[in-house]
Amino acid sequence: MKTPIIFAFARLSLLAGFLSIAACGGGGPTAEAPAEIPPAATAGTVGLLFTDKPSDEFSAIRLNVVEAILIGGDEGQQMLFQGSELIDLLNLTNFNEPVIFGEVKSGTYSKLRLVIDDLELVPADGGPSIYPSLPANGKIDLLDQDGFAVLPERTLLIEIDMDANKSIKITGAGNGRKYNFRPVVKVDIMDGGEQGKLARVEGIVKEIFTDPAGSFLLCDIETPDSCMDVTTDMNSSIFDDMGLPTDFTTLMVNDPVVVIGSYNVDSGVVLEAQILEIGGSAEQVKGNVVSNPTDNEFLLFTDDDMDLVVELQTGTKYFDVNGAIGADAIVIGTDVEIEGVKPAKADPADPDFIRAALVFVEADDDEQISGTIIEPLDAVARSFGLTLTEGGDTCVRVNPDADIVFVDEAASEVTMGSIDDLAVGQTVDLFGMTAADECFDANEVIVEVIPEST
Repeated sequence: MKTPIIFAFARLSLLAGFLSIAACGGGGPTAEAPAEIPPAATAGTVGLLFTDKPSDEFSAIRLNVVEAILIGGDEGQQMLFQGSELIDLLNLTNFNEPVIFGEVKSGTYSKLRLVIDDLELVPADGGPSIYPSLPANGKIDLLDQDGFAVLPERTLLIEIDMDANKSIKITGAGNGRKYNFRPVVKVDIMDGGEQGKLARVEGIVKEIFTDPAGSFLLCDIETPDSCMDVTTDMNSSIFDDMGLPTDFTTLMVNDPVVVIGSYNVDSGVVLEAQILEIGGSAEQVKGNVVSNPTDNEFLLFTDDDMDLVVELQTGTKYFDVNGAIGADAIVIGTDVEIEGVKPAKADPADPDFIRAALVFVEADDDEQISGTIIEPLDAVARSFGLTLTEGGDTCVRVNPDADIVFVDEAASEVTMGSIDDLAVGQTVDLFGMTAADECFDANEVIVEVIPEST
C-alpha cells in the first residue's frame, strides 16, 4: 500500500516569489521610491518521516494519523497537520516515507504531539483484524528534554519510528489473548547532515527540468498538487519498466516512478535519487537467500513460501541498516528485501524471477530481556546490573549508539533519554545480544515510567 504524502512546494514557492516581484512593474528604483527591505523570515519547514521495524506476528499494522502538533514555550502550539493519513507501518521497515511537510513559526519546541484515531493489526496467520484500544484517546506526546529548533527558511526533518512490534504487548494465550498498545515511538531529529533510513517515494513526473540537468518535479499520485524536486547524477541507478538499466533521457512527463534516495534540505526540500525506477511496475519482495550469487543471480525463498530467482543488474545497489554495502553481503541464510520488477515470463514453465534495483540486507533480530535495574550502575562505563523478570541476575552493557526511551504509558508520553537518566529500580525492556562473557549488550533500552502516587 502506498502512503499518501504532503510535500513542501520548494520550487513552486520560489516561482511564486518571482511572479510577485515581476508584478510590481518595469523599471528600476528611483529617488522617490527607495528599494524596500524585505521582512525577516519568521517560518521554517518541518517534515515528518515515518518508519517501523518488521514483525513476524502481523502482516500489516495500519494506523490513521489525524493531527500533528508542535508545542513550545513562547511559540505555543503550531498545527503541522490536520486531516487523515492512513499508514501501513510494515511497508516502511527498511525505508522512511514522508507523510507531512508543513510550514510553522520558527522557534524552539519541546514536544511533538501525534493524534491517531484508529489502529488495526492484521495477523500473519490470516485471522481477523485486531483493534487495540488507544491510550489517552489516541494522543502520543514525543518529548525532547533539550528542545529542538525550527530555524527561519530551514527544513527540519523528524523521523518517527513507531516500532509497533514493541508497542504491542500480548498477554494471555489462545482465545484469552489480549493486545495492549503502549507508545514505543522513537524520534530522530535531523537538521541536515547524516539522515536516517533511505527515503522511498512513489509519484508521477510532472515536469522535467534542464537546470540542473537530470532533475524533475515529482508529484503525489493521489494528491497531484503535492510535489517536490528530485535530482539524479552520474551515481544514480535508473531502471525502465522492465527492470533493465536505462538512462535519464528515457524519462517522460506523466511517467509513474519510484525514487529511493535521501533528502537535501540546504535550500527547500530536494530528494537526491540513488535509484530511479520508471514505469510504475516496481515492487518489493522479502525472503531468505538460499543460494550464493552465481552469474549475477541467486535464489530467494520468499516470505510467502515461493522460490524466486533474483537477477542482479548493472547498477543494482546494496544496502543494510548502516548504509551502502557490497554484493558480497549476499550469502546463504541472509534475510533480504528486494526492490525491482517481475517481468512477464516468455514460457510459463520458466522459474519466477525479479530484476533487482536494490537488495537490502536485513539486520539480525535482537534478543529481548526484561527486568529491574540494580547496582552496580555506572554511567561512565555504560553498564548496570539487572534482576531478570523470570528470576536471576545478569550484567548489562549499553552500546554507545543505543536508543534509551522512556515510556509513560498512562500519560502516553515518550521521551528520548541518555545513560545518565537510568536509575536503580527502573523497570526496563532491553533489546540486543548476549555476549560471550554472558553479559547482555543492549542496542535499545525501553524504560517503563511509573506514575508518581498522589
